[in-house]
Order: sequence, then C-alpha cells, then structure tokens
Amino acid sequence: MEYLAYGRTGLEISRLCFGAGHLNNACENYEAGGKLMLKALDEGITFWDTAEGYGSQPHLGEAVRQINREEVVIQTKTGAKDYEGAMVSITRSLQEMQTDYLDVLLLHGISSPKDLVSREGALEAFREAKAAGKIRIIGCSTHIHTGPVMDAVIDHPELDVILTTANKEGRMLEGGPFDRHLEYIQRAYDLGKGISIMKVIVAGDIPETDMPEWIEWGFNLETAHAINLGISDYHHITLDVGLARASARRRLIQSRAA
Repeated sequence: MEYLAYGRTGLEISRLCFGAGHLNNACENYEAGGKLMLKALDEGITFWDTAEGYGSQPHLGEAVRQINREEVVIQTKTGAKDYEGAMVSITRSLQEMQTDYLDVLLLHGISSPKDLVSREGALEAFREAKAAGKIRIIGCSTHIHTGPVMDAVIDHPELDVILTTANKEGRMLEGGPFDRHLEYIQRAYDLGKGISIMKVIVAGDIPETDMPEWIEWGFNLETAHAINLGISDYHHITLDVGLARASARRRLIQSRAA
C-alpha cells in the first residue's frame, strides 16, 4: 500500500481511502461493518472517510474500539451550518466512532461562495473543538461543484483539506469545465491543501469491466493525495487494494526509469 503526507496537514494517510458511505445499507449490523473496516485495515487501508449523514459512523466505531486509535486517520463531515448544530454533530461523531478526536472534519457539500459564508457558525464550532483537541484538521467537501466554489474554498485560510469530484471524463461536475477543475485541484495542491477525490467511478454509473481503468486514472492523478472509493464488501477491498498496489508499483518503476 502507498502512504503519503496529506498535504501539509501533518497527517499520513494511505492513498486508497475507504469511502464508508454505503455501509449502513450494505451491512446487516454495526458488527458486520466493523469487521469489514478491520479487514481493510489488515490490507493497509488506514484512511477512512464517512459523514454524519451516511449513518455509517457507528460501523467505524465498532472497528475503532478494537484497535489502537493512532492506526487510522478518520475523516468525517457535517452538513450543519450554525454553531449549535455543528457542536451537536461533533459530539455525535465522537460518540458514534468511539474516539476522543476526529482527524479531519469537513463542512459537507459546499455548493457556492455564499454557502461557504453561511457556514461561519459551524466553523466557529470547529475552531472551538480544534482548540479543545477534539478536531485536528478542518476542511470541506465540494461534492460535484466546481468554478467559483473552488476559488472560495481554496482561498479560505482555515480549510486545509478539500474533498472534490474528479474522474477520467469529468462527469457529474457542475459549475465549470473539467480542465479548469483540474487547474483548481493543482492550485490547491500547490498551496499544501490535502486533496481527496471522489466519484472516481461516477457513483458506479459505468460498466463494471471499465472500473479498473477509471480507478487507475484516479491513482495517476498526482495532485490527488487520496482516492476515495466507496467500499461495501470484501470483494471491493480485494479489487481496490490490488489496483492501488499495482498502480503504486507502476508509477515507482516509471519514476526510476525517468
């Protein structure tokens, strides 16, 4: 497995990120989800991504209680916009994941510069929680949005991580062309932001036989620190880990030959 610095956050992550958004629907109970997470950890996936709204935080908690907390980097999200809502969300996330701190907490789904401004109350709660040691890094997700929203989040001095959509055909993006979106990602990367990409396989809206090629594109995007892939069963772990390892080997060989 390939490990690297998550921008200038001070965190080290596996480049393959376990996207846990489907666990609540795919696993019959929290114990089953926890076992899946532990299998992923055994295969070297140390970066786990979830969100309060996914309903999968307790699945991660079931795994976290059985390991050394420092073994994994947990990134979660909240759609709360005001201070009170964000504080409730932070407390819930900590409780559900059975942890004293969140490695990364994201403002979930920022869709416009105006939307970012409207989250100031939530950001104040983030700051307070960070000062108390409950959050290590603050960031945001932009979901499928690009254009002005990317300018706004890149320029925000407190947002050290950005989770955004990127795939080999630029599908699902709204707000601007794909080539421009890649320039935004490059700019954020150059500034030291931690960059994760999602929708790499267009939420599964491609033939299964094409998925390895699309996933390989994600790993070849050098400005992406993490490739966030939705994983919901053991087959997905085997497939994604195999592709991650093969991609890392190929890029290492290419760099040595250059």
